[in-house]
Amino acid sequence: MFSKSKDQTQPAPLNKNATPSIIGADVVIQGNVISQGLIQLDGKIEGEININSLTIGEQGWVDGNIDAQEVTVKGKVTGSINAIKVTLEQTAHIKGDINHKTISIESGAQIDASIKQIVEDENVTDIKGKASNNKKTG
Repeated sequence: MFSKSKDQTQPAPLNKNATPSIIGADVVIQGNVISQGLIQLDGKIEGEININSLTIGEQGWVDGNIDAQEVTVKGKVTGSINAIKVTLEQTAHIKGDINHKTISIESGAQIDASIKQIVEDENVTDIKGKASNNKKTG
């Protein structure tokens, strides 16, 4: 989930003129990936991904958590997705949690996940409400 208390490296704003990085179908990366740009994944990443824009091709697979501005899934994700915009195409296979601001799911996508829309004000309101209730009853 999104957490302000975590000490995470945030990707810089997306440079629309940046050349996308392409990870081929024969490549397996074991470890964490951080990118300020765009990645087209046709191979496999086993680890955490912190990125601006990620497209997982039909042969692509992420075994780990994804923190991103934008994620498009045509392949497989085993782990959680935390993103502003999530697009799941008909060939997507997801097993994990999805936290998003906006999501698009095509017919045929296979999803074994909890899906939660992130509303930033929601968490602040809940905490304030619980704190004031505790003071009244305690």
